[in-house]
Amino acid sequence: MRSLKHYMHLLVLLCLILTAGCKKNVVFQEQQSISSKGWHYQDERVFEVHIHDTLSLHQMYLDLRNTTDYPYRNLFLFLDIEFPDSRVLRDTIECILADRRGGWTGSGFGSVRANRFLFRDDVWFPVEGVYRFTIIHGMRYDTLQGISDVGIRIEKKY
Repeated sequence: MRSLKHYMHLLVLLCLILTAGCKKNVVFQEQQSISSKGWHYQDERVFEVHIHDTLSLHQMYLDLRNTTDYPYRNLFLFLDIEFPDSRVLRDTIECILADRRGGWTGSGFGSVRANRFLFRDDVWFPVEGVYRFTIIHGMRYDTLQGISDVGIRIEKKY
């Protein structure tokens, strides 16, 4: 009985070590819901991130959730990054949500799929302060159906 208890403690300790070792150093993560009526092209999604670390490299991800009612295989987004000194950098990002045969990418079951897209790697933030990320869709239609959430995730690379 004593050895079983000893092995259980070791197993719990091992699980804690493995869980802690696999965790990424997440600096920021936030998702915002899109109205069930659709995402209008003027409906900005704004994320404000306070950056303290100006020495480390970072990876920046875009998190998307879409329904299987989304009528396209890709999604174009415009991402503006406003620096603390008011400079603005604009990115155009294409997110592939389905393969050429119409099979949805990402994870999930039922009618909802979740995707994470790396859109900037080896990012160095030159100035400490608040960075403002603004996302709008860049599709040809004013109101876009089938996108349920959009988010930003920033991780320290090392």
